[in-house]
Amino acid sequence: MVRYVHYEVTCAILAVCATAVSAGVVFGVEGVPEGPRGVGPAIALGLLALAGAAGIGVLTVSRLKRFGERRDFAEAALLEETGAVLPAPGTQYRDCVNVPFFLCLMASALGGGLLWERDLALWPLLLASAYLARGWRVARWERCNGLLLWHHRGRPRLPEGDDRNLYSSVRRPAGSARDA
Repeated sequence: MVRYVHYEVTCAILAVCATAVSAGVVFGVEGVPEGPRGVGPAIALGLLALAGAAGIGVLTVSRLKRFGERRDFAEAALLEETGAVLPAPGTQYRDCVNVPFFLCLMASALGGGLLWERDLALWPLLLASAYLARGWRVARWERCNGLLLWHHRGRPRLPEGDDRNLYSSVRRPAGSARDA
């Protein structure tokens, strides 16, 4: 099981790393693209695309019917009720790294940048923007509700017949007796 916010932020970091690798290779082989009117309009368009992707990321964790996930947050089962075991402190970050996701992003950005258009080497930044916006929104929800959201990946270690995807645990306030 991994923290929902940790997974979102890790996916954003993987997307940025895939962009760095693919852009380095593509721009090293084919050269840096230049627009006919300079780099200003290209940068403005890129920032607009990143803002749009972040907006879509926030919408995916909203309360919108058939589009947002926030209703699932409120219905998340308590971990104490399901008997699920939280991961050890060191493994929760390692389990967040999604290597197939990174390889797919890198391959698609490299392929798109080398075979079609050099600018496609930067497309994973759009996903990074969306994942960061999702992570920010979910972290805000957790703070407001005093809960931590967990998501199980891979082989579930939960009771048979439980098809829920999200689980919650109580957020411990800073400075509590457990922190001493």
